[in-house]
Amino acid sequence: MPAFSFHRPRFLRSRRSRSQSPKPSPLDPHDGAAIAHSTVPGKDMNATATGASHPSVPGNPIDHQNATDRLVGDRASEYFNAQRQLSQVSRPVTPSGFVPPYATQTPESRGPGVQQPTFLASSNYYTDSVQGQKLLAPLSPLATPSQQPLDSDPLLYLSKPQHQNPAMFSHAQNFTVTGGNFIAGNVIHNDLRSDHFMRDLLKETIPGAEFDSSARDPPPRCHPGTRLAILDRCLYFIRTCDSIRKMRWVVGAAGVGKSALLQSVVESPKLVASCHASVFFSINGRDDGSKAIVTISYQFAAKCKPYRQLIEREIIDDPSLLQSSMAKQFLKFIVEPFIHNPLLNSAGHVLVVIDGLDECKHPRTQLELLRLISDFCIEYPSSPLVWLIASRPEQHITAFFSQSNVAAAYEKEKIAVNSDEAREDVERFLRDELTDIRKKASDLVDPRWPEEQDLWKLANAAGGLFAYAQTVVRYIDDATAGSPASQLSEVLNVIDNHPTTDMPQEDHPMASLDALYARILSNVPSKVTTNTRKLLLALAFDWVGLGPNNFVMLCNWLGMMPDDAYAALKHLRSVLHVPTRGEAHEENLIVFHKSFMDYISDFRRSGFFHDIKHDARQLLVRCVFRILHEAPDGVNFAGGYYGTSYGFLRRGPDTGVKIPVIWPLVNFTDDTPRLIMYEAAIEEVAAGMKRGDPTFQNEFCIRILSTWFKDYHGNFPFSPLRNLVFDESRRQEFVKHGILKQMPLKAVEVYAWQSYLEAKLQFRRPATTATNLSDPWNPSCTHIRQGKWGEGDDLDWETILTSWSCVSCENRFERQMKDWKARSPYHVVPTFFTSSGSCCVEVRFVDPDDDISEWTYQFWVKVSLEERKKYGSDV
Repeated sequence: MPAFSFHRPRFLRSRRSRSQSPKPSPLDPHDGAAIAHSTVPGKDMNATATGASHPSVPGNPIDHQNATDRLVGDRASEYFNAQRQLSQVSRPVTPSGFVPPYATQTPESRGPGVQQPTFLASSNYYTDSVQGQKLLAPLSPLATPSQQPLDSDPLLYLSKPQHQNPAMFSHAQNFTVTGGNFIAGNVIHNDLRSDHFMRDLLKETIPGAEFDSSARDPPPRCHPGTRLAILDRCLYFIRTCDSIRKMRWVVGAAGVGKSALLQSVVESPKLVASCHASVFFSINGRDDGSKAIVTISYQFAAKCKPYRQLIEREIIDDPSLLQSSMAKQFLKFIVEPFIHNPLLNSAGHVLVVIDGLDECKHPRTQLELLRLISDFCIEYPSSPLVWLIASRPEQHITAFFSQSNVAAAYEKEKIAVNSDEAREDVERFLRDELTDIRKKASDLVDPRWPEEQDLWKLANAAGGLFAYAQTVVRYIDDATAGSPASQLSEVLNVIDNHPTTDMPQEDHPMASLDALYARILSNVPSKVTTNTRKLLLALAFDWVGLGPNNFVMLCNWLGMMPDDAYAALKHLRSVLHVPTRGEAHEENLIVFHKSFMDYISDFRRSGFFHDIKHDARQLLVRCVFRILHEAPDGVNFAGGYYGTSYGFLRRGPDTGVKIPVIWPLVNFTDDTPRLIMYEAAIEEVAAGMKRGDPTFQNEFCIRILSTWFKDYHGNFPFSPLRNLVFDESRRQEFVKHGILKQMPLKAVEVYAWQSYLEAKLQFRRPATTATNLSDPWNPSCTHIRQGKWGEGDDLDWETILTSWSCVSCENRFERQMKDWKARSPYHVVPTFFTSSGSCCVEVRFVDPDDDISEWTYQFWVKVSLEERKKYGSDV
């Protein structure tokens, strides 16, 4: 564009040119009218600044020395000195840019009482002649690059060569100009253009994404006295980074306080940065990552006039930039201004804060932004830009930072949920906030409220999760809901897992935290939901032992491929610790905070599981049977420890190769995970039998417990298994399938029952018998009797005889057994044989003293392998 319009040349106007500030003082450093849009090459400004004599326009002598040299030397020097002092203070630069005084009218060039305008003539007017070219001496620097303020004159430093405009009077004839001063330079005068430009640029930004926008008011901030160590580390990094590593990744779980931390960094009086821009992403309308670069650019343009003038020219030249790719925008709005412009390049540290990167739409956009920034840091280590980026530990983001070629560009700041520091900070926050609530509601609560034990319970429940603590405080402080004391009581009830069925969901004490968790779960794609539910249910498994002690074994247990598992957990890394593939052999899937499990476990709150305990149990059972059905007769691996908490396992004929190993263990053969899963499955069967779970009260589980053990430990479910196999309603079933067999009474060792701690006694006598018979129950017995007894009623009771606990009952039992064996040694009794040699028998006989009363004893005895074979046992 030509420097002047032939329609109405600026130098012919009778009044001063318009600027952003009406009637500025000649000494006003913010008068930008003369350089609103600069296109001056560096050599042209040198021509201006030398103050040397140039050929003048006929009839219009020019005092170059008075008009330019003194102002350039004195005022620019004063400005830079002032700016150097300001640059040492930690605060953003002034919103408007500095315009050099030699671009304004000069008092020296004015006559008495007359305002003579200063004219910026085309540089070619002075450089077309040889004499003019010889006088273009380089400008002596007014300050070193490190001392240059960011908001200084861009005309001294241009990012690329500009096209020369023809001399202002190169073809003019027969006219005269009187008055005024001419200063060399290619200048575009359109004062309103910048205003329109900024308004148009604002339309292309993310609304409300800046740290001080009204959309975020009030923004989250670190509570006074909390997060001090992390804040200091971040501020120190910004102040001292001077190499490739100019990016700091702040990573932490959802609700841990990342946004508050970055907000506090930007607002800190200790922040050392000449300028800063910020993008606080949020799914609530601030998630368009394609506008991130323009948003950052707009903020720099609003605070730094040199930067604004540079990008304004770029956009005027190519308006499509605002719709270009992120890569091109990054090049034009970040790389070229801050790398190829010496003024901006030497402005000191310039901070860019990006919070909530994971809430930016589309993971591809998130990764593209990270790639542009990391490549920039590596390619331009001397750049003034420092990047502070916060996100949740989403899988794709974590994977990006795990790349070896990115490691040199960043430092990691991990905010742990339950570190000692985090827990102390949360406790401090709760204590201070509840104290403030008490002061505000002094007429509603006791002066000693809250009690210390209640505060400790709150702090313990919150752990290091600030979102939990903030939710609690917000609920207690809600004056419309009730008194602080009653609100606190409701929160404590939730912590104690007391039901809140009569409370509307929106009034639940954890409603805002629920909204956070609901939003996270909503991101899980429907095609992976089944696997996601399985992995979440696995966190609710009630394992008998330790269960799978790492993520590899958990996936093997679930029969889930690693790729499927990671896909199912991809969107839950903000609430779960998901080990990387390299860590999966040593670490397990862990929930960051109990509140998340509380949320998904409550169907009224989450709608996720109707009954998470039941669903988890059913999934566990399916996994158990899937593994055991692949080795129905036991396994025999080359090595390994065949032990469980319920006893030692015997080696079976099966090789176990059918037990699937989805994910091999590092440094182990596939037999190792197979044996681990096999043992864990048997433990679950024994545990299910012990707790009376109907799922495990079947023939398959009975055979597992009776045929796969070499020896039983004391905590083996002797009693539940005994009660099951001798259940009257199922006895014929077990006899038919060979679970119950028979053995002569003479083979039963009467004293052996004591090795198994207990025997069951059942006594029956009909009420129609003679009334002179007494109840055989000894009133001095301390063991419990259950059933029916009483004068005139049928006697039908049972009790458990514990070894050495009741001498009279033990003596009677041994006496009766000895007498019965003597009377009927070949009388066969139902017998439950096991591979361990521990077998259970039932002896039932009629009392010889009254021929009416029926005594039944069920007890465990030891039977040798030879005798077991002799009496038809196949184990």
